[in-house]
Amino acid sequence: MPNLMVVQVREYRLHRMEVVDNGKAGFSVVIHPPANRGAPREVTRDSLTVTLADTLNRAKAEIDAVMGPKPLPKPRGFARPPR
Repeated sequence: MPNLMVVQVREYRLHRMEVVDNGKAGFSVVIHPPANRGAPREVTRDSLTVTLADTLNRAKAEIDAVMGPKPLPKPRGFARPPR
């Protein structure tokens, strides 16, 4: 019986996260930064990151650490600027 492998690609703050799920064999998350910003790296699992959601949150935290704080959202609509 052939092995089933599911690959999902997500984008977060200019980075691409590649999620590979091998079923019972486990999963892996690889972060691909934008061009000229380093090499791809794999987020390793440890005792703190047990589930796939934990590993994705850890990958996002690593990207946030590299990119710095998130910019404030731009105001929308016709609201007056604060004084």
